[in-house]
Amino acid sequence: MPDLAKAAGEAARQQAAWAVGSSLFWRGRFSDAREWLPDSAEGQTCLGWALALRGEREAALALPRNAMLHFFLDDPSACLRWLATHPDSSKTAHAALLRYWAQTCLGEQPDETAAQTALATLRREAPCDEARGLAIYAEAAFRRQPLYALPHLDHALDLFTRFGLHYLEARLLDRKSQALAAAGLLDEARRFQRAAAQARRHQAPVVPASLPAA
Repeated sequence: MPDLAKAAGEAARQQAAWAVGSSLFWRGRFSDAREWLPDSAEGQTCLGWALALRGEREAALALPRNAMLHFFLDDPSACLRWLATHPDSSKTAHAALLRYWAQTCLGEQPDETAAQTALATLRREAPCDEARGLAIYAEAAFRRQPLYALPHLDHALDLFTRFGLHYLEARLLDRKSQALAAAGLLDEARRFQRAAAQARRHQAPVVPASLPAA
């Protein structure tokens, strides 16, 4: 697609590369995404997310920061600091869910009504975005009480399968394994632990070409 966009100019080529690279990221194909993501603000932001999910913390922090990056890095305090307001309703809904997750992790009282309203907004506007939002909600539910997070984790994983999302699959499967262990279902817990390990193997390491200094 980027090659087809060459005749339309550099801006069109970068937009096409972003479309391919970001799609590969959401599918959990981090190394392939690295080859496509353009050297633009949005491309470098997405690269940071991929690096964060591969455990490349310092490299990720050298790239543009935002609340979602710190969610991927499992840093709720920084997530709250980087939350921003958006005119876009979908981004506003995701911000509300990130706030809900961060406050839950920090032992604060989150706004359940705001979280449910955010999920309803995403469900109405874009079911694929609902899947991403539900993954954040399921992570918060796990932090609150692993045992009672199972339905939310199942729902998030079902939606991930429906929409071909795999970027957070390994983490969700790992959370489900821990939740099953908390319920005393040890055989099932081990099965999902293996599934999480397999999902991580499918996410080949990102090898950044060159990154700006922190």
